[in-house]
Amino acid sequence: MKIPATKPYFSEDDIIFITEKFQDILHGRSFLSNGQYVAQFEKEFAAFIGTKFAVACNSGTSALELICRALDISGKEVILPSNTFIATANAILNAGGIPVFADCADNMCLDESDVIKKITNNTIAIMQVHIGGIVSESTLKLKKICEDRKLYLIEDAAQAHGSSLKKTKAGAFGVAAGFSFFSTKVMTTGEGGMVTTDDEVLVEKMKAMREFGKVKQDIYINYHKYIGYNWRMPEVAALLGLRQLAALEHFIKRRNEIARIYDQELKEVSSITMIKPESESIHNYFKYIIILKDHDRRMVHKALEERGIQPSGYVYELPLHKQPVFGWANDLQLPKTEYLSEHHFCLPIFYSMTDEEVAFVAQSLREVLKT
Repeated sequence: MKIPATKPYFSEDDIIFITEKFQDILHGRSFLSNGQYVAQFEKEFAAFIGTKFAVACNSGTSALELICRALDISGKEVILPSNTFIATANAILNAGGIPVFADCADNMCLDESDVIKKITNNTIAIMQVHIGGIVSESTLKLKKICEDRKLYLIEDAAQAHGSSLKKTKAGAFGVAAGFSFFSTKVMTTGEGGMVTTDDEVLVEKMKAMREFGKVKQDIYINYHKYIGYNWRMPEVAALLGLRQLAALEHFIKRRNEIARIYDQELKEVSSITMIKPESESIHNYFKYIIILKDHDRRMVHKALEERGIQPSGYVYELPLHKQPVFGWANDLQLPKTEYLSEHHFCLPIFYSMTDEEVAFVAQSLREVLKT
């Protein structure tokens, strides 16, 4: 049995819709990039998240950079977890900001008590990362900290499509949030990103910035008010996004079913613990995360690969403050982040995964951990 780490899913109806509409585009009935389907995707995604606006772009990284540029963070500090993908820090740096790494809690999300220690007079924002799709209780605490101290709360919701806490969806807690639609995500457009926000001023800036900072003046379009890039979303990506969004709740329901099977199959394995979602939350289970307390992760990874099982990608195997590219931060000590980064493991999980495949993965893991 061969089991991949992840696999996208498009139904036959999805494929018919996408191909028919794409033929319309190719026949010239819509612009190839940033046209009517992108506008429709923005409208429907904002409605799903519960924000007034959404701004589509070409990646989750672009989404975060658009937010940082629109908030004018240049020269200011932004606190973020070290346990995140490098895109989170890159967005801050590319917008001229200064990343400040903070520790995480047991659920791998930002520890608000460590964040408070990192706040200075030069802090402009806190960037919460919903790692693995988990919306942590710390999000509410960080929101209150930001309100009290007049800071921006930015959400890196790249992995959290459809996740929620106390009936508020990821993407609706802060001033703005960035989503990714990369190929591995719970919903995908292959490549793509989206910003959600209630701030119309930010929307005006970001829509200009995604087109080289242009703001139309009468009949003239090449009037540049901001520094920007080509961050536009292609129409075909929006077609994929519309169909994936329509199926998202079904995707999440199935991923939760898979997680429950894993929970049941692994509950007696004393050498691991599971990273669990918060109470009063919906977890999209972008990742099913376990902690290997007493095992060599490399050996477990390779042993599963030998059995035809591809472990899901780590979140993340080496924290940012220990990456060579951030040499200035390498001496920083973030003990919880370092432990969880070193010991966590992600099992394969995707919508079309069968119960038999889930059981096989769990059985294989149990057998590997006994050796």
